[in-house]
Amino acid sequence: MPNPRALPDATGTRSSAARVGTASMLGTFIEFYDFTCYGFLVVYMAPLFFPTGDRATGILTSLGVYGVGYLARPLGALFFGRLGDRRGRRSALLVTVIGMGGATTTMGLLPAYGTVGVAAPVLLVLVRMVQGFCAGGEIGGAATLVSESDGGRRRGRFQALIPLGSSLGVAVAPAVVGVLVTVLGAREMAHWGWRVPLLLSAAMTLAVVVYRVRLEDSPEFRSLAAADAVERSPVLAALRGHWRMIAVAAVLNLVVTMVLGVLVTYMSVYLLTVVDVPAIRVYWLSAVCLFLGASGFLVGGWWTDRFGRRSAMLLGYGGSAALVFPLLYGMRGVASGGAWALVGAGALYVLALAFSYAAAPAMYVTLTQAFPTRVRYTSASFAYNAGAVAGGGLTPYLAAQLTRSAGPRAAGWLVIAAAVTGVTVMSVLTSRSPRSAVPDRSIDGDAISNRITDTNN
Repeated sequence: MPNPRALPDATGTRSSAARVGTASMLGTFIEFYDFTCYGFLVVYMAPLFFPTGDRATGILTSLGVYGVGYLARPLGALFFGRLGDRRGRRSALLVTVIGMGGATTTMGLLPAYGTVGVAAPVLLVLVRMVQGFCAGGEIGGAATLVSESDGGRRRGRFQALIPLGSSLGVAVAPAVVGVLVTVLGAREMAHWGWRVPLLLSAAMTLAVVVYRVRLEDSPEFRSLAAADAVERSPVLAALRGHWRMIAVAAVLNLVVTMVLGVLVTYMSVYLLTVVDVPAIRVYWLSAVCLFLGASGFLVGGWWTDRFGRRSAMLLGYGGSAALVFPLLYGMRGVASGGAWALVGAGALYVLALAFSYAAAPAMYVTLTQAFPTRVRYTSASFAYNAGAVAGGGLTPYLAAQLTRSAGPRAAGWLVIAAAVTGVTVMSVLTSRSPRSAVPDRSIDGDAISNRITDTNN
């Protein structure tokens, strides 16, 4: 790792915000491609790693393993946050992407239960934990690097590149699975084809590493390092001095990941096991709709810069809450209806995704504005991942249990609850903030009521 004292001064050549944004987008692409592949491959991996004899039980167990990956994220956030705040954002982000891609590639090589017995699910859990641990330092670090490189001019639009990368990863994963199902067929897919999407992560990871290694660290961190002002104990400083804002930011991300946990991760399971849609149709429907819905991030980034975070949150979650029950009901037509039923359900899905995506940039702006440079990586990463554990890790499992016990569309209430919470929290933050511009980088996260700014409320 480079010594921060040896890094060049911030007055030197800077990587452009667009280049930094692209590098961050590629990293989150890898993260969410990796995580989403597992979600779409659950129906093939469940009987191989958890041969219970009951399909529903096996899938629920596999979704529980999906959540295990999230449990390791907060620990990874603290580890990589400390690394990023002490040694530089670039160094930490190189390690995170290598770790994520390496874990996913390893998952594609794991032996099944029939070969090694109980060691198979144990190894799967361990690899998922390593994957989650490394992912814990990715998005918070990427958001930090972008926020310290954009100059504050187009904050929402540059932060939108981070979730855009995640959305593209989520869209490419089912496309890859869909191509393989078409080419190989269900029998070969269940036998060995499920490994291919996971192994492809190795090549993708290598490409991202080659791109990222050329980046310089952020100007703000280089200035901090040149002044010998790097925080010696960033974890303690963050948890002691900014725990209130960490908690608030965690709630905001819980909201974001809970909505996406239903609309993205659980939706494929819902279509396959509840609505009984043919697998190939699910994969292609998901890939196309997730790709088209990604435009919501760009709209949300622009909207955040133009009208403010509260307005963006209301727009995004108001729309997704209004559409979730019509969407879950309309998806029945994908299995039983013709082409027009498929188009109609797909259009509803794209709209629901686009609205939910539009709220995300407002959360990312808040996540990075709320903490000072010396503990920003640690604070933003821990807040993001603390929320992701509950929102992203547990939501697919909760949605499956709700569907099982309360009916096929009960999972929609999770989206409603998340939307109301997100709009309420952001409204409290922004309605109590002053009109005068407070420098974003000097905001004290503990003074929530009067220091979190939003130019347009």
